[in-house]
Amino acid sequence: MPEDELAYARLLSTRYTRLVFLGDSNADNGNVLRLTNGAHPQPSSLYWQGRYSDGKVWADYLAEAASPAVAINLAYGCATIDNEIVSGTVAMADGRRVEVPSVADQTGELEQRIGRLNPTDLVLIQVGSNDLNSLIDSGPYYCRKREFTPLQLAERLCQIIKHLCTQLGARNVLVMNVRPREDYPGVIALGPELRELTRQATALFNATVGNGVAALQTALGTEVCLRLFDTYSVQKQIGLVAGAADSERVPDPTLFIDGCHLGTRAQAEIYWHVLEAIARDMI
Repeated sequence: MPEDELAYARLLSTRYTRLVFLGDSNADNGNVLRLTNGAHPQPSSLYWQGRYSDGKVWADYLAEAASPAVAINLAYGCATIDNEIVSGTVAMADGRRVEVPSVADQTGELEQRIGRLNPTDLVLIQVGSNDLNSLIDSGPYYCRKREFTPLQLAERLCQIIKHLCTQLGARNVLVMNVRPREDYPGVIALGPELRELTRQATALFNATVGNGVAALQTALGTEVCLRLFDTYSVQKQIGLVAGAADSERVPDPTLFIDGCHLGTRAQAEIYWHVLEAIARDMI
């Protein structure tokens, strides 16, 4: 482990006794694989030990860095913000599709499992990609319960964050905004019109979440450390192939293992930026 990473990891493991991960496939450490009794994600030769990656995801790396802190990972691949708005589904071995727990559901499970959070707990939330993808994808992966906008999705996420802080006692929360989905191979393949729609929806969602997190921090006061991690900008930085000019910089397809999931090399890069952000701004 490099010197800076080792120093940051020591700070993390000294400050926090538990890490709680809420979210979607970006942080799932095998929960969907267990839910479906091994039916999804497949093939196992591509999706390493149930991760939506070919190796560890950023949450795995962070949990290891925080040891001996306990990691509670409730993230599920295909998860959305709230299943009452739109739900993500996965296939069972018999072909049935079942809903996965949304972040609203994961928050409820967290409350049932441990009750109130401790001041030494760190909650990390990464969600929103599937909600936004359901606006352009009419396939079997999503079940839309009602019409909604990116702004409404962001507002609902902020309500859940507020509940975590005011009702479950969360004092340290890192909210990760949505990745640059317009750079994903699966979105690029849909053509320029849908790609631009995706970019606009992502920008509106991220801006609203950013404003909401800032407003919550002000309202909740100094007893709560609520921070936004700019996943969008970080992935833009690591996910572009340099051209002769900035206008020629294009998404690097080698970062992905399929149309929408990052390989472990990119996951490790994101982990480093998350670790650095926590060490510098939350400890």
